[in-house]
Amino acid sequence: MDKERMKNGEREYCVGVKIINCYYVSAKTRDEAIEKVDDMTNDEILLDSDFNIEYADPTNGEIAWQIKADEVNWSDLHNKHGEWK
Repeated sequence: MDKERMKNGEREYCVGVKIINCYYVSAKTRDEAIEKVDDMTNDEILLDSDFNIEYADPTNGEIAWQIKADEVNWSDLHNKHGEWK
């Protein structure tokens, strides 16, 4: 953040958002359905999405989105695709 804004009493914030939407697509397989949604444009993805602000934290010059290992509830994570060993 530039020093001029800091002189004016402004701070830098990291604002986290969650975007939720559901898509109904016709496909022969699960993979094809995923591919169809994956190929959608940003505008198509965001149309009628639910948009929620999850947090607005001052950065204090740090990278605010970087997750620290002790902040993760590891028991809540799921191995959806069998990729974790």
